[in-house]
Amino acid sequence: MALLYSSGGRLPLTLFPSTSLKNILRSNGWSKHGGESHALQPFQVVCYIHLQGKPFGSIRAQKSGELFKYTSGRWIYNERLRLTERYLEFDILALQKVVAAASSRCTSDIVSFVKLSEGGFNRLFQVTFSDGKHVIARIPYPSTGPQHYGVASEVATLDYLRLHGITTPKVYAWCSTQANPVGVEYIIMEKLGGIPLGDVWYTMTPKDQYKIMKQVVEWETRLMSLKFPASGSIYYQRDILSGEGIPLPDHSERQFCIGPMAHYTWWHNERARLKIDRGPFGERELKWTKTYAKPRLPYERLYRETHNFHQVSPEGHIKDLSDYLALARYLGFKAGSSLNRPVIRHPDFQPSNILVSETNEIVGLVDWQHSEVLPLGLATGMPKHFQNYGDPDSEKLLEPQINLPPNYDSLALSEQISVRETIRRRVVHFLYAALTKRLNEEHYDAIFNQSVIMHQRLFKSAGTPWEGDSTTLRADMIRAIQSWPILITEDSLDRGTCTVPPFEYSDKVIHDTFRLDAQQREADIAME
Repeated sequence: MALLYSSGGRLPLTLFPSTSLKNILRSNGWSKHGGESHALQPFQVVCYIHLQGKPFGSIRAQKSGELFKYTSGRWIYNERLRLTERYLEFDILALQKVVAAASSRCTSDIVSFVKLSEGGFNRLFQVTFSDGKHVIARIPYPSTGPQHYGVASEVATLDYLRLHGITTPKVYAWCSTQANPVGVEYIIMEKLGGIPLGDVWYTMTPKDQYKIMKQVVEWETRLMSLKFPASGSIYYQRDILSGEGIPLPDHSERQFCIGPMAHYTWWHNERARLKIDRGPFGERELKWTKTYAKPRLPYERLYRETHNFHQVSPEGHIKDLSDYLALARYLGFKAGSSLNRPVIRHPDFQPSNILVSETNEIVGLVDWQHSEVLPLGLATGMPKHFQNYGDPDSEKLLEPQINLPPNYDSLALSEQISVRETIRRRVVHFLYAALTKRLNEEHYDAIFNQSVIMHQRLFKSAGTPWEGDSTTLRADMIRAIQSWPILITEDSLDRGTCTVPPFEYSDKVIHDTFRLDAQQREADIAME
């Protein structure tokens, strides 16, 4: 995340004059070629079996095998391992019975079974009945974690949000263990109406984008207005161990609670076996690194050159994590600060997870797996797919120019695509910021708070699983110490108790760390 504050502090209230949004609203399309779209659309692979009213038992073995395999893409390297991670057999007939029973129908009513999509964590199937009803069966890959907690938390989150007026798929049936007739974890849920915003997002006019972005911010504002007593993930009390949950108020009859973090980073690899409280990040990573980490080359191949292709010892990262825990005593936000208020946000707020009607009304949000409740100061930020950091105009929040350049027709097709995409990204970034300021100012203030940005960087780098990078965390801690008065603000947990950093780095360590960090940042740019 970019630092967007100048020495002047908070961005002025007059940053978004009403005329800025009106200029975008007046535009029903581009000044040229308004109806065209040169944006490249992602391909979709669909594997389906049409049953013609017959039960699943009639499916040939070679056909059903395609349902167990990953068929939506290829890997340049380690493909066999990646495919193995995503290969999952299950009892098709048993799943048929579960779906039919959960939908109050007979198995003979099922007419088709479609492998609808395959993402990074799950395989989705669409079951169609003879009366036209569609139901989604979602099955996590064997490599998807955390087992039990992931499914249990997602189900409770969907139910909790629906009770609070947030349209999510209704859950018909679910199981968070493989010990069932189907043989896998699963969630059987409603298929919401509408189409994914991603199908039309890149061809919309600025006016249509405004309509969508206004709804995006409104939905986020409703989500962030929900009250929670603590950070963690949402569960039904019955689905976690006694003592793991903090009850949510006003829902005693449903027994919702806040329990262990269900985000996969808390359970990555051997972390699932660690007997630890799921927080804070530094303690989790320190214990894992001491127990399991071994010298290795950095995971990112372009980082290896910065280390002369030598293996990196985990000892440096162990020291950095210990230093982070010493620093963490002074981090966080005090009770009563809005930055300390626990909030929930969509874990992957992208166009593909936003369903819209033909009139561009948002009708629901899907894919709530790995949802977390976090303090606003850690949860805040522009959603990745709506931000345009790295663009000078966007970082200054300048009103975007939506007219195509005079020489547009003479440009090569690739250049025309680039021009339109640049305008689109600037418009979306600007609209999200402007509308958030108007509708959710508490969130807007947090997004552009430099102390919050530094807290988030430390939180992320300390919590990132160690894969040979012993530079990023140390570089972020050096920056935090160099900016101590900005980091420790009036909202900070220990404001006034530590006017100077608890430790310092030598000039040599600072120089060497920033040199390696700069090289890794260059590698990051090269990998984009």
